[in-house]
Amino acid sequence: MMAIWSTIKNLMYGLLVRSRLMYYILPRLLPILAKHFIDLTKLGNHYVTDESGHKIKVTQCNGQIYPVVDVSKVLSIPHITIRKDDVLLCSYPKSGCHWVYEILHMMLNKHLRLTCSGKEFEGGIDVMPDILLDSLPSPRVLNSHLCYPELPVGIKEHKTKIILLVRNPKDTVVSFYNHHISQKGITGYDGNFCDYFKLFMDGKLEFGGYFDYILEWDSVMRSQCNNAIHLLTYENLKDNPVETIQQVARFLNIELTDSFAVQILESCQFDKMKVQREKQNNELVQFYRKGVKGDWRNWLTDEQSRSIDNMWKERMLHCFYQPQY
Repeated sequence: MMAIWSTIKNLMYGLLVRSRLMYYILPRLLPILAKHFIDLTKLGNHYVTDESGHKIKVTQCNGQIYPVVDVSKVLSIPHITIRKDDVLLCSYPKSGCHWVYEILHMMLNKHLRLTCSGKEFEGGIDVMPDILLDSLPSPRVLNSHLCYPELPVGIKEHKTKIILLVRNPKDTVVSFYNHHISQKGITGYDGNFCDYFKLFMDGKLEFGGYFDYILEWDSVMRSQCNNAIHLLTYENLKDNPVETIQQVARFLNIELTDSFAVQILESCQFDKMKVQREKQNNELVQFYRKGVKGDWRNWLTDEQSRSIDNMWKERMLHCFYQPQY
């Protein structure tokens, strides 16, 4: 009986995936379900506490810290099905992934339309259910904030090409703080920036420390891993957008004219994406704040800025990535 039931479940799963029904309806339903039917208070099993006692709700699994998701999702990530034509976008949180995800999707699919719901409700392998990921049409852009050893096994087996997106730590900490404040209904955090900054420097946030993340990927890029990895910096994309995405296109073996590159960049302008997501769902627009370079100057004290500079000098001067401010 168990074997029959398992066969029926597999058949139903296959039919749903092939119909792509979940791709069309689940991203639209998830925000509504999360708001009205899913008890988010039952997700997450751990709290990170700042010096003033304000808590960030997270999920802890195998000694690592993740966003507020079910532990079963974290444990399932290594087994996610990977396709040969997938492209993986990796970054530490708040490095510009929403923007770059749309750019990559347009490049791969040769059109100028934004995705239905953005990476948060489509290609985010760290949080999205497998049935949605399996329902996405190829070629897929997948996104993860995990370090290389935690990625799905299929990424290594298929030698999936990886775009590694990095952003300077000063802008990253500001964006990450505002992300947590905007997600108070989920994370419960309402602390001040000074206390949050210390959590960032101590590496006590979701997906671990920024500096550890960069060092981990530095080690991977210097090793003989199976995957081709292209380093993409947020600052270069801001300062030299056409040239920068042309470099990405060459890495992915995509023919891309300068005129089409300009059209992609115009279609992915931050304000346009924010307006589009606001029309679709107010939950989605929370992931879009300013999309600028250098906002850290409005937030960090001189002491905090020097703290990051000193950390970089102590640990990071040999790294493949050196930040631009």
